[in-house]
Amino acid sequence: MTDPESLRARSRLRWQPRQVAVLTVVWVVLWGQVNLVTILGGILVAVGITLVFPLLPIEWGGRLHPWGAVVLVGHLLKDLAVASFRLAVFAFGRNMPTPGIVRIDLRSDSDLYQVNTAELVSVVPGTIVVDARRRSRTLYLHVFDLPDAELRDQVVADTLALERRVVRALGSRAEFAALDDEAPRDEPTFREVT
Repeated sequence: MTDPESLRARSRLRWQPRQVAVLTVVWVVLWGQVNLVTILGGILVAVGITLVFPLLPIEWGGRLHPWGAVVLVGHLLKDLAVASFRLAVFAFGRNMPTPGIVRIDLRSDSDLYQVNTAELVSVVPGTIVVDARRRSRTLYLHVFDLPDAELRDQVVADTLALERRVVRALGSRAEFAALDDEAPRDEPTFREVT
C-alpha cells in the first residue's frame, strides 16, 4: 500500500474537477440563487477546499455489476422496512433495550468496500458504526437491542452478508473469489452498554 502522507501531498497538487463541480453545486444550492457571482464564488471556495482538504484517491479495480446492485438495494430496502417496524414495535412496548457494541472483522481489503459497508449498516435503524479501523478492517457497531449471543451472531452474519453484497455489486471476479474463500479472521467480541 502507498503511504497516505505521500498520497495526500500528491493530491494537493492534483486538479480535482469532479470535487470542484460537486462543491460548486452545493454552494449554489446553499445560497439558493443561480447567478454569475454565486457560481464564481462557489468555484473559488471549491478550489480552496480541494487544495486545503484533498481527498485521497480510492483504488477500485472492480466495476458496477447491475444484478449485484439490484440485490444490494433490494436487501437494503427490506432491512430498512424490517428494522423500522421492529423499532416502532419496541417504542410502543414495555421492554427496555439491552444495547451492545459488537466488533466485526471485515473480510475484504478495500477502503471503498469498508466505507460502503459502514454507511449501509448505519443507514438501517437500530445499528450505527461507532468506530472503523482502516488497518485491521474492523467495524465496531452499536446495536440498539442485543440481549444475547444468538442475536450478536446474527448481527455479525448480517454485516458480513452485507459486505459480500457490496463486493458483488462493485467488485471484480477475483475479489468475489477471495471473499468467498476467506474464513472469518477472529471471533466477534461483544460488550454490553449500560
